[in-house]
Order: sequence, then C-alpha cells, then structure tokens
Amino acid sequence: MLKKSLIRIIFLMASGLLQDIECAISIVYNLRIAETTKYIGVDDVLKRSSTAIATTFGTFRKKYNGTRHECAGELFSIIYAQKNFYVRADAAAALVASFDKGTLFSRTQGDDLLFSGGYSPTLSDRMRITFSGFLGFPTHKDTSLDFVQFGYGHYGLGGQVDGSYNYVENENHWVRAALRLIHFFPRTITESVAGIAEPFRYGLGNVLDVFIAFHSTFNGHIAEVGYDGSKFFGASVHPLFDDAVRKTNYLRHSFFGMYKYRFKFEEVTVSIAAALSCGFDQYPKLYGNKRIVTPWISVGVNF
Repeated sequence: MLKKSLIRIIFLMASGLLQDIECAISIVYNLRIAETTKYIGVDDVLKRSSTAIATTFGTFRKKYNGTRHECAGELFSIIYAQKNFYVRADAAAALVASFDKGTLFSRTQGDDLLFSGGYSPTLSDRMRITFSGFLGFPTHKDTSLDFVQFGYGHYGLGGQVDGSYNYVENENHWVRAALRLIHFFPRTITESVAGIAEPFRYGLGNVLDVFIAFHSTFNGHIAEVGYDGSKFFGASVHPLFDDAVRKTNYLRHSFFGMYKYRFKFEEVTVSIAAALSCGFDQYPKLYGNKRIVTPWISVGVNF
C-alpha cells in the first residue's frame, strides 16, 4: 500500500498536475470578456430584450519556465434582459496548443457551458447594482494531465455583485466594479500509473475576482479601461501531500482596454467591440505565467 501511494505521488509530480490550473484555459469564466460583453446586452439602453453576441478571441501565454500556451476560438453568448433582471448562456470552442522545448501538443475542445442570471434593484439614474449567480457544466472530462486543455472540466457554482456609478452628472461617464466568487467541485481523474488505472480526486478549489473599470460613451462610441485581479485558492488532490498542491494556486493581475461602436441597421441595434488584455501571475513563479495577452473582437445584435 505504501509503495503504491509513493508511485502515485511520483507520477503526479512528474506528469505536471502541480501546474494543472495553469494548463487549463477558460474563456466563459474570463471576467473581463464577460463584463464587456454583458454591457452590450444588459447595461445598454436597448429597445429589444434579446441579444446574441459572437466573440472571436486569442490567448498567448508564456510561463516563467519558458513554456508557451496559445489558444484561438469562438465564444457565443445569448442574453435576455429586462429592466431589473437578466439571464445568460455562454459556450465556446477553441484550438489550444502547448510549446515546450521544441515539443508541440495541440487539441480542439469545448469550454465549460456557463449559465448565469442576475437581479438589479432600482436605485437611481446614476447608480446601478446587480446580484448574479453562476452555474457551470463541464463539456468533457478533465484532461489537463495530458498537457494543456480548453475549459476547466469541473462543475462550478458561484455568485457576483457588481455596480456602476455615474461620477459626472449629466454626462455618460461611469466607474464600474465587480466582486465574484466561483467554487469548482472536485472530480475523479483516472490515469495509468505503472500500467494500472489509478483514480485521483482532484479539486480546482475557488476563484475570487475583483474588477474595476472606467467607462465612457460619446455619441455611440464607447471606451473602457480597467483592471481584474484573480486569485485561485483551495486546490486539492487526493492522494497527495496537501502542501504540494498549493503550487497550483495563483494570483493574477490583468489590465485591459476596450473600444465599442454601436449603430442602427434598419430596426436592429448592432454593437462591435475590440479589446486587449495583458496580465501576469504574481505567483507561483515556477508554474505561473510571466506574460498573458488576450485580444478579442465581439459583435452583438439586439433583436
């Protein structure tokens, strides 16, 4: 029994599970993309209740140890919004690739399927607040032991509170802020260890996001700049020493800018947005990302 446990531990360390979260890329849980596209369908003053959004994205990451991860794909969002509430669904698919010391690995996968909804009580014309809930479903098993994957591959449940404040009276200038907490439930991962299929109970833990941005509108032209701080904590692997999985937790800082143009096409309101996010992981230094660059373009149609 002791020999078997030691084989498991050695295998997990050698296979790269200790950098697992950093090998999983998710777009549906990206708060910067979520907030900028949410503004298209929820916060804008639109005549019709439904909005469909297509977002083309890319992600380019370089780790402190030199490994590169790249990802390109499409995110689809559908939003139904009324004055005081909204519901939303997000789905994405992408090609992800890993470059490590001349070795290339790639795969095409779907992201998790994310459903969300929120309630916005009426406060004033200059202040808005929204309480939201999230429910995420994996579309594939957790394959992160086999290099990089798209989507976290775990069930997620969480909530968010966000608000906007018009800081210049009679002008369309807003400061926006959000606080989000998502918990990912553990799953059993089965891998071959010394020719024997071995189950491991793996939990991503929790992700906490703090978001703040400045948003201005000028005759259909919209600009926004902001910051998103993300902290993953509480990851677990069993059987494995608890102190080892602390290396999978990270603290990430990201800064972004977004430009959007909104116009009428016959009776339909169309929004086109282009954005760029740049960030880095404060820790862990070995498995974390030294540089993260994510550009995206969104087209939203209110119908």
